Amino acid sequence: MKINGYILAAAILIIAVFLSYFLHFYVSLGYEVSNDSAIWGQLGDYSGGILNPLLSFVSIVLLIRSLNLQNEANLSLRTEIENSEKTERLRSFESLFFNLINSQKNLFDTFSITTLSGEAKTQIDGVKAVMKIEDEIEKIRENDGKDEEVKKYIEALDENDQIFGLARAFYVTVLMVSEKLSESEGFSLGDRRDHFMTLINFTDFAQLRLVMICVQFLDYESCKYIRLSSEFEKVIEDVGLSYELY
Repeated sequence: MKINGYILAAAILIIAVFLSYFLHFYVSLGYEVSNDSAIWGQLGDYSGGILNPLLSFVSIVLLIRSLNLQNEANLSLRTEIENSEKTERLRSFESLFFNLINSQKNLFDTFSITTLSGEAKTQIDGVKAVMKIEDEIEKIRENDGKDEEVKKYIEALDENDQIFGLARAFYVTVLMVSEKLSESEGFSLGDRRDHFMTLINFTDFAQLRLVMICVQFLDYESCKYIRLSSEFEKVIEDVGLSYELY
């Protein structure tokens, strides 16, 4: 019931009390209007005795209603503040998140490997370097090479720790999504999944394949973390990739 309804109910109660008094003593019993102040005092006692409990009850109901409305307003305000804080945390996170993705891109832009053809050395950059690594891994596998042989090939190739750096940069981004967007911070699995998907989509595909190679064959702590992240693995599977490409 709205506040106006309670006010109307109180007015009806007041009218009903005085009307019942008038109908009983003036209409039914035929009493005249008295000039005696004591009689009028009895009317006051009668109306006060009946109306005070009823109006007190209405006042209590209005007070409870007012408290409920205040609690609802406080709850809405609290929810609004929490959402505002979450939005601010997400904005701060995404600024760092996209900076990390940009750093990965810069690392990959300078990525290169050196191959030997006889005594001649050839430097291969970027996407072509990743394709060369993939071709060599395919050759190792075709010759029944085991994981350890592939691992030694990659480690020998990575004299300047460029592959290690790329894997670690990717790991740092995955770690940040997992920790900064955790349930304890007020975020959901859907939030983490969306940012994992963004990370994959904003990472050069050749670089992403190189990271998957590292996860499959190398024992870096960064690679172990990515391999053990079930949430990230599920997203990787959803986009058609795998930790077991070879």
